[in-house]
Amino acid sequence: MISKLIIFRVLFLSITLLPGLSLLAQKTDSLIGAEYVDKSLYKTREVLPDVYGVPEANLEKNLVQVKGNLYRHTNGTLPALHSGLVLITKEGAIVIDPALTQAAIWLNDEIKKRFNVPVKYVILTHGHYDHAGGSQIFQQAGAKVIVQKNGLEAIIGEKLPVAVPDIVYEKQLTIKLGSETVILNHIAPSHSNNMSVVTFPDYKAMQLTDIGESNTMPYNDFLDFYYDGWIETLDWALKQDVSYIDVGHYTPATLENIKDLREYMIDLHAQVLSLVRQGQSWDQLYRNVKFSNKVKKWGGFDSMSKLNIAGMYRWVTNHRRGVW
Repeated sequence: MISKLIIFRVLFLSITLLPGLSLLAQKTDSLIGAEYVDKSLYKTREVLPDVYGVPEANLEKNLVQVKGNLYRHTNGTLPALHSGLVLITKEGAIVIDPALTQAAIWLNDEIKKRFNVPVKYVILTHGHYDHAGGSQIFQQAGAKVIVQKNGLEAIIGEKLPVAVPDIVYEKQLTIKLGSETVILNHIAPSHSNNMSVVTFPDYKAMQLTDIGESNTMPYNDFLDFYYDGWIETLDWALKQDVSYIDVGHYTPATLENIKDLREYMIDLHAQVLSLVRQGQSWDQLYRNVKFSNKVKKWGGFDSMSKLNIAGMYRWVTNHRRGVW
């Protein structure tokens, strides 16, 4: 009778305790808001050559501590051609934007060597090649690649030689891994229609790739951009309790830098719109846009200022309609 009672208790504990342990494991590694991609649909997809996949012995690569378990990876010079945040936990690492295949190979090995954990998740802030490149290296090693839902179409449609994402989300995705929390938010179409702003609440840190700048000009003629959503995203970012902002290139930014960028973009839009409404053509208009002395000192001003005007001119002319 006693032996039967012992067996019963053991079975009872096996049934009740083990599910509890399983639940505990799920809590240390969970995704809230995730949708899983059927990658079998894209097995035969066509991809373009990976021009960043060629080894470059002179490419500078670094992984530097920001605070606690939060690090920043960089490659190249300028002082950083590309950058992204890396969170190390006891359950694995989370990497944002590997950027280049050759840099991703180094970063994957560096994380294993220094911290003895695998990369669990790779977050792509958006589906542009210069930031999503190298994601396939981590995926092949077992990591799950995440992008905002619209980024899947961009990666497939543009035949990018990067990982087909494993996970997508609509507006917000929360990752809980090894007692750490990372939150992805898609505020609005901005630098592209699939941007993720990533926050690390415990570190008061934010990844604001290509949407934010640190005393540097926005790139080129704004390329794949949405003015209204960009301002909306900057407004959201300025309300966050953060003290460290990585912008994907160059040097980290402050909230004051983000405020300056917002003022610049609103002023540029207002000037271009006003000049167009006055009837000025492009040949007249670009000579009449004025820049503040502060902006004139920003990195890349000489090469990017006229390109920025061109991009805003394109946006303005495509988003106005008078008497017809």
